[in-house]
Amino acid sequence: MEKAKQPGNGRQAVTLALISTYEDMAEIFIRITEQEGLPAHVAIAALDRAAAVARELAPQVDVVLSRGGTAEYIREAVDIPVVAIPITPFDVVRSVFQAKELGGRELALFNYGSRLYGVSDMEAMLGVKIHEYTFLSEAEMEEGIKDAKARGIPVAVGGIVTVELAAKHGLKSVLIRCGEEAVYRSVCEAVHVAEVRRLERGRTARFQAVLDSITEGIIVTDETNRITIFNPAAARIFRMNAGAAIGKPVQEVIPNTRMHKVLESGKPELGVLQEINGGIIATNRVPIWLDGRPIGVVSTFEDVTKIQHLEQKIREKIHAKGFVARHKFEDIVTANEAMQELIELARLYAGTDSAVLIQGESGTGKEVFAQSIHNASRRASGPFVAVNCAAIPEHLLESELFGYEGGAFTGARKEGKPGLFELAHGGTIFLDEIGEIAPSLQARLLRVLQEKEIMRVGGDKIIPIDIRIISATNKDLKRRVEQGEFREDLYYRLNVLKISLPPLRERPEDILPLAMYFLQKQLGSGVDYEQAAQELAPLLRAYNWRGNIRELSNFMERLAVLAAHFPAPAWRAMLQKVSNTPLTEDDSITVRVNLSGSLKEAVSQVEKKIIETLLEKSGKDYEQVAKRLGIGRTTLWRKQGGTEFPKMKK
Repeated sequence: MEKAKQPGNGRQAVTLALISTYEDMAEIFIRITEQEGLPAHVAIAALDRAAAVARELAPQVDVVLSRGGTAEYIREAVDIPVVAIPITPFDVVRSVFQAKELGGRELALFNYGSRLYGVSDMEAMLGVKIHEYTFLSEAEMEEGIKDAKARGIPVAVGGIVTVELAAKHGLKSVLIRCGEEAVYRSVCEAVHVAEVRRLERGRTARFQAVLDSITEGIIVTDETNRITIFNPAAARIFRMNAGAAIGKPVQEVIPNTRMHKVLESGKPELGVLQEINGGIIATNRVPIWLDGRPIGVVSTFEDVTKIQHLEQKIREKIHAKGFVARHKFEDIVTANEAMQELIELARLYAGTDSAVLIQGESGTGKEVFAQSIHNASRRASGPFVAVNCAAIPEHLLESELFGYEGGAFTGARKEGKPGLFELAHGGTIFLDEIGEIAPSLQARLLRVLQEKEIMRVGGDKIIPIDIRIISATNKDLKRRVEQGEFREDLYYRLNVLKISLPPLRERPEDILPLAMYFLQKQLGSGVDYEQAAQELAPLLRAYNWRGNIRELSNFMERLAVLAAHFPAPAWRAMLQKVSNTPLTEDDSITVRVNLSGSLKEAVSQVEKKIIETLLEKSGKDYEQVAKRLGIGRTTLWRKQGGTEFPKMKK
């Protein structure tokens, strides 16, 4: 015999209720539930009266037990499970035998709903004639009692109501009683039903919580295109109560939907824009398949304006982390023709997603160009992540670039950390000093360029990324490739588009404009910059600027700190004070010569540059310059390439 399940391991006990039609069954039920440690309620009632009692008990119990027609009445009245205690053939045989003992060679057997199998066998075995009556209501049962009396049948066999009605109409009766085993098995079934229902209700509650918490609208239809799920987010998007949508054809709820078309075709529709209530939503429609055929469709909806709002939040977060490009091409100060051509070339590069390699000496503005390319590209709203590969120790660079899983190494965060490649997703990563990257990392970097995917240190999951790589170096990478210090395949992957920035000494016309730009940035208005330019120009142009624009910027910042304390700064004197190496108007200059022509043309370029420099230093004193160079004024004029003979200074 099966035992009822005990509520072990902290499970909540199942509470049962028996609505019995007679006292004996109630006593059996109480004895069994006490033995199994189950909370229980008991009431004596039948049919309509039992249904009313069940409605009162329903909030307090998990399952109601009853028998026969009474159980069916209760099912119609409550939403909780109802277990019908069965009448076994043995119970019926015992009752028929008692009816025979009362002198009933003929008897009326009353069954709720349907006829009982094995009646002819009982007749043969017990030597009685059984007239079987079925009923669905108390009124039908009473009509059966009247018919049995009219036919002269002396005994009625059935439930408690049958017994009561038989007595009312002057018939003998026998109550069919349920045996202890039938009650016990029904209790076991009731406990099982209650536990399964709790599990199902738990799953349903969790599923509903998920649907309610998802910010996307979700609508599910069945194979007749009627809505079965309509979550709160969908109700907000479509401005409709979920209760009003459930069960309706989806075409009535969403006039321009295509969910019914997806059910017909069995083909998903993804990333479709749809107009709803004057707004735009993005929707995905996916068929639900079972046994090789679509049985419904699930659609997700998201408000495009909300997506834009989230993107704005992400951009603000990225900005807060500093992953932002601040420079644009318009910020680059230059009067040099070669630099202007490079800016136009870089603008063209910004229109592609190809890798860019920027070469140039330290301080020539490689990152300014990288930021400008990013800001002129389609990725301008995405992050700009700059990494100085030479500044991060080799043993940390891998985890910084690729990130790591929790516990990947000693000192790692337990929750792990995303790498800079992940943080640059949707934008640009700038790898400065790429020539310093260790050989062990070059292969991993090559894979990122080829596959657009990464794997964290200590991880086993591939993470796809959408990034553009701009790299920079002050080394001759081609020579490093030849020396075996840099992978050739990586070099060509990085060097798809190339920009070579000239040093500041090769663009002397930019020195003074840049100097004044940096000075004005520090001091603001209220300074005679024209006077400052006149005093500083000879010294600034004569200096070699090995540190390029960065060195010039540092010079001017130091000069601005000193100048801020003087109402009428002596610029030349102050510049000498703040310089680590005294600036002098020496007799040396650097000349860039175009060697595509003849030797005579090259020499002419050098002579012209020397003459221009000396004329500028002397304030256009042609006689002084001619005397210093040991040539005549006419020769000086001719070598300068002038068109009007200069006048002598008085």
